[in-house]
Amino acid sequence: MRFMNEFPIEKYIDLENNPYLLGRICVNQVKESYHAEIDIIHRESHKIFKHVDIVYNQYSAEEALIVGVQRLRQFLDSLVRQSNHQ
Repeated sequence: MRFMNEFPIEKYIDLENNPYLLGRICVNQVKESYHAEIDIIHRESHKIFKHVDIVYNQYSAEEALIVGVQRLRQFLDSLVRQSNHQ
């Protein structure tokens, strides 16, 4: 995967069973490292519905994106587990 040198880089992820929300990973370069902000946003307005996490100090933009997607998945999986235990 090739990244341009323009930051921030935003990647959107469709969420299963929810046509109104998206996952968003926003990758920024800070000096020699990369950070990823992980949010769930409203599909139409792009306003933040839920801030999930921030990943700091990754060695590449691609790695920051991969770890960001993993954190989003962990968060969504934890919601499923919580709803199954109620």
